[in-house]
Amino acid sequence: MGGKPYDVRGGLVERRQLLRMGATGGAWWATLATAGGCSSQRDAERNATRGSTSTRQPVPEPTAMVRTNWSKDPWARGSYSYLPVGATPELRRALGTPIGDRLFFAGEATDLGDPGTVHGARASGMRVATQVAAATGTDETLLIIGAGMAGLTAAFELSAGRFAGRRYRVRLVEARDRLGGRLDSVRPAGLDTYAERGASWVHGIETNELDTLVHEARIDTVPFDYRQATLGLEGRRLPTDYLDEPADAVEQAAAWARRQGADQALADAVEASGFAEKVDQEALEHYLTTEVTDEYGASAARLSARWALEEGSEGTDLLVVGGYSNLARHLANQIPKVDVRLSTPVAEVAYDPDGVTVITQTDETLSADRVIVTVPLGVLQAGDISFSPALSEDHQTAIDDLGMGLLDKVILYFDTPFWQEAAPMWTRVAPGHPFREWFNTSPGLADTQLTALTGGDVALAWAEKTDHQVQAAALAALATFVAAGW
Repeated sequence: MGGKPYDVRGGLVERRQLLRMGATGGAWWATLATAGGCSSQRDAERNATRGSTSTRQPVPEPTAMVRTNWSKDPWARGSYSYLPVGATPELRRALGTPIGDRLFFAGEATDLGDPGTVHGARASGMRVATQVAAATGTDETLLIIGAGMAGLTAAFELSAGRFAGRRYRVRLVEARDRLGGRLDSVRPAGLDTYAERGASWVHGIETNELDTLVHEARIDTVPFDYRQATLGLEGRRLPTDYLDEPADAVEQAAAWARRQGADQALADAVEASGFAEKVDQEALEHYLTTEVTDEYGASAARLSARWALEEGSEGTDLLVVGGYSNLARHLANQIPKVDVRLSTPVAEVAYDPDGVTVITQTDETLSADRVIVTVPLGVLQAGDISFSPALSEDHQTAIDDLGMGLLDKVILYFDTPFWQEAAPMWTRVAPGHPFREWFNTSPGLADTQLTALTGGDVALAWAEKTDHQVQAAALAALATFVAAGW
């Protein structure tokens, strides 16, 4: 995620990874979803799937499809955190504050520098390890809930003798049957390459050491160029500066909102500030969908105008092609004598001045001197883990007031490339339609792979669709590009 909206005019620039249109957005762009212009898009999709008059072949059937559904994942309940209207970064600091030197929190939602990223989760694990070490004596047992990047990093730091040579007895409990959390690499049957269901990019390599760790784990990456090509409603390629004016308008509106009194939704700020009055409204809607909603996992109608776009990483990104989940296994292998319990979801955490007791969903009791909770924000918001005594007001407010965004992927595999377009990123102006943003994630892979991103409320709606419906809609979207000669 960038500190400012992604610069569509640049070359190799960063963009938030664990990266559509909200149903409650401002009327000036929400109405575009039902505008008459959509009919031409629907006609193009119908004609493309029938073969149209083009000599190009229609989109072939994929050899495999990998689909994510993070809102329905009980151990995540969303993709990554964001700042909704009224929220501030201080909520992240509050959530990461220890309670009574017994209960500690980590995870991307607690990181002020790079929330929503893998390196932000890693930074939170390093931060919480320092907090625990400052509170502990010698010969203590620590329990870490969650074996994602934050939990594994904390376990590594605390068991490696980094704090005055002290080594703690660390026990990791993880609800899933695997390590990695929202690092989730799978190999479709019969294929040699990974599909990244979770994080796909190493962000901002100039500002953190995650790329070094990834390479130490012998995980292949390739530089990623966010150069994009955009297809208009009438099936014509749009100029490369198509999104320049809406990008400027949104940046100016956010800056204007920071000078106002109360916070407001980014969509409202764009309308109230007047900066978008002379901007092409289709271009504005497209920018807010593909460059805001798909970036933050929430629509402009939900995002804080004052704070949301201020968060994120800057720098060059790398696309992971060698299985991001291998990083979790690499970290676990570096932790001496760690006790890892998979398939062990936690139901309750009780803590007092003498220690902590954790009760699993199978009523097993685990005891320790201190506990680090690294589960995703969505799990905390759902109340899946109860705390005794109840969390402080500051912690509960942070949990309630932060937002959990949603970004889902559809990854399609094909025998051979059927397109000619060289740009690695394709978008199509299609208000009201899903699967408008595509990435050619084939470079560096042995297989041909295209990945679609869908975020926010549209992703939530499509979470209810069947695999057949999702694949049909994704192929129809690709057919519009093929019909345009891509």
